[in-house]
Amino acid sequence: MSSKTSKKNASMDALLNAAAEPEKETAQNEPVIEPVKRGKGRPKKAEGNRQQLPTYLPEPLYFEMLDYVNLKKRSDRQYSLNDLVLEGLDLWLASIGKPSISELIKENK
Repeated sequence: MSSKTSKKNASMDALLNAAAEPEKETAQNEPVIEPVKRGKGRPKKAEGNRQQLPTYLPEPLYFEMLDYVNLKKRSDRQYSLNDLVLEGLDLWLASIGKPSISELIKENK
């Protein structure tokens, strides 16, 4: 037991001595790295200004949309709920005689 106690005392002495020593000047010679300044929030996407529009859909409609999206993914290509909503909005714009989404985006550029 006495050997463990002496080892503990020796390590405690080393810690106390290290804490009492003044800091070395090498820390002052190192270049100071400034933190990166960031803006608030998420960065804007490069592809046009987009606005979020949360929608609260009736549950049966939501599940029908998910089924359709999953069917498209299996047969066609990558397809998302957002793609389906945009496709529906394009059809609505056409039904009221307005330009398509792609035409609106081109006009605003």
